[in-house]
Amino acid sequence: MTAFRSAAESSFVDVLGALRLATASRHESAERAMPLAVPVPTLTDYRQHLLVLHAWLAPLEAWMQRFEDGPQDPALLPPLARLALIERDLAHPALHGAQAQAQPHSAPTTAAHALAPLEAAAAWRWGACYVIEGSQLGGAVLLRRYAGAFAPHPLDYLSGDGNAPGPRWHAFVAAMRHAVHTPREVDQACAGARAAFDRLIALLPDFAPAALPNAARAVTA
Repeated sequence: MTAFRSAAESSFVDVLGALRLATASRHESAERAMPLAVPVPTLTDYRQHLLVLHAWLAPLEAWMQRFEDGPQDPALLPPLARLALIERDLAHPALHGAQAQAQPHSAPTTAAHALAPLEAAAAWRWGACYVIEGSQLGGAVLLRRYAGAFAPHPLDYLSGDGNAPGPRWHAFVAAMRHAVHTPREVDQACAGARAAFDRLIALLPDFAPAALPNAARAVTA
């Protein structure tokens, strides 16, 4: 057994472990404040859940389309039409009654949360995509929990259009670990992940942003 590590080996940092640690409090806060976190959620809550996610994802995905490297390289991970799935779920007839029950002006606005850096290192975007890709794993948990209660709604967004999220998640993590491993890159990834969570939390009406540790500052274009 070698008694020492090379300089390259000693500089390696596991990005997945670092991201989990850097976003743990934000992840917990977001889960507690999402519309489906109420004790007995209904389709009205699912509709609000979809509206929050659409308001969160739309500006992020529009911004990420400017890039073709890192997590936006289609050779590494094929694009997933999340917004189209959300819109399909919102249009399903099962939600027509939920829309009637919703409070006026219940859809969150994206205007105050659409800002993103004009440029961002690929490592920063790997971190932001870690949050987005991870949300699909959470969706699979919600699908198992509410598929029966929300029937006949198909919950296409939560199911990833019928595609189990595990294989995609493992492919994403493998590609991220290959691309992001130096301390500087991992720090950038953690900054991107915190910013993605902060943008989501800012859309949740029952959460106080001041409770976040080291809240990421908005970067204006």
